[in-house]
Amino acid sequence: MTLVLDAGNSLVGDQDPAKNTRGRSSVTVMNMMGYDAMSLGPTDLALGLDVLRQRVAEAEFAVLSANAIVLATGELVATPFVLRRMGGHQVAIVGLSGGDATSEIGLLDPVEAAEAAVAELASQADVIILLSHAGALTDQHIAETVPGIDLIISGGEREFDSPWRSEKTGTLVVHADRASKGHAGRVLGIARLTFDGAGKLIQQNWQGLKLSPEIADDPAMMTWVQQHIVP
Repeated sequence: MTLVLDAGNSLVGDQDPAKNTRGRSSVTVMNMMGYDAMSLGPTDLALGLDVLRQRVAEAEFAVLSANAIVLATGELVATPFVLRRMGGHQVAIVGLSGGDATSEIGLLDPVEAAEAAVAELASQADVIILLSHAGALTDQHIAETVPGIDLIISGGEREFDSPWRSEKTGTLVVHADRASKGHAGRVLGIARLTFDGAGKLIQQNWQGLKLSPEIADDPAMMTWVQQHIVP
């Protein structure tokens, strides 16, 4: 079975139509791609509460953050985690946000939020995946100090080019792609993971697949692109 996951900063960038639709077109495409979950990154949170809530309502996948809060009320901006049953395991997917607070949205300490989520999920899941936009150094720190996380998919600036695994906890940290001005989504990260009956990660293979012209276009997606993007 396959999960389609995203570590965030994926709703809006510096290009249309994502820019002029304030992420609505991105959600449409993610729905078409069969996304399972994404975490909220800084540019996602910068859309503001009203727009962000519209995007969450439009999403047919889980939009997650265990540490982004509404400053006026203290409530979480999004669902902190979601559970999926697959391959004989109960899999928890947790979202973690990073960046700076906005006038409406604040951020709780990401390490403390990760600790709290893992503690809550200890009796509910035997596999835990963290989608994090808290930064690679923070993600490595979480991997070293918060036992119980099997995989961290790290977003944001790249600090390492190959998978890194904590010797203390066994947590695997991977990073697929870093957006640059005018470009995003050039590399697709593919993780093939094997777990034993108790949910322990016993084998992994990580591949960064460059989306080159040799890869055939999806017909339905090309039709959508021609209708909405190509002049």
